[in-house]
Amino acid sequence: MAKHTFTQLLDIKQIQSLMESYNKVTGLLSAILDTNEKVLVAAGWQDICVRFHRQHPVTLDRCKESEAYIKKHLHNYEGRFLEYKCRNGLRDMAMPIFFDGEHLATFFFGQCFYEDDNPDPEFFRHQAREFGFDENKYLEALQRVPIYSREQMRNALDLYSNLMKIITEMGTKKLKLIQEIEAREKVSRKMRESREYTDRIINSILDEGGVDL
Repeated sequence: MAKHTFTQLLDIKQIQSLMESYNKVTGLLSAILDTNEKVLVAAGWQDICVRFHRQHPVTLDRCKESEAYIKKHLHNYEGRFLEYKCRNGLRDMAMPIFFDGEHLATFFFGQCFYEDDNPDPEFFRHQAREFGFDENKYLEALQRVPIYSREQMRNALDLYSNLMKIITEMGTKKLKLIQEIEAREKVSRKMRESREYTDRIINSILDEGGVDL
């Protein structure tokens, strides 16, 4: 199969709209990154990540560790979301997106806590001081991070699993259409090349024999 990209197979604006709708229901970040870590669509980034964790080189590296861990373990993927708790204290989940067996993107969601994580305000207060964040604003952003029970997260997983099925089905249909067009173009190209080759042979014979038609 010729290499295709996620953006060739899906309407990005439509996917963005879907993810924004899901974010309103769950309160969770959702994002799709291509295999080069480029963010293609995203909805619901938490302030604590955007305004703080991703603004300091050390805490940004911790965010990247989360993404790198998930990417490194994609080969272990067996139909369930991969999960990681980053060193900044939040949870992330991810699911690879395959079309015709080819990994073209990764779906991330999370930036949340489990109820039984018992997020310790002192841990975050210390983190704010360590990295020079405005402590009050940082702790306010912390209060907006969603907290889920394990059962609620299972329901969210089901919801996002269905979203991934929709995205996969949409992309697969487009991929099959592209492959059909490519196959027809390949046949047409071979027929054209065959005709051109035959014409060259005929012209060569006519030139050598001095035959006039």
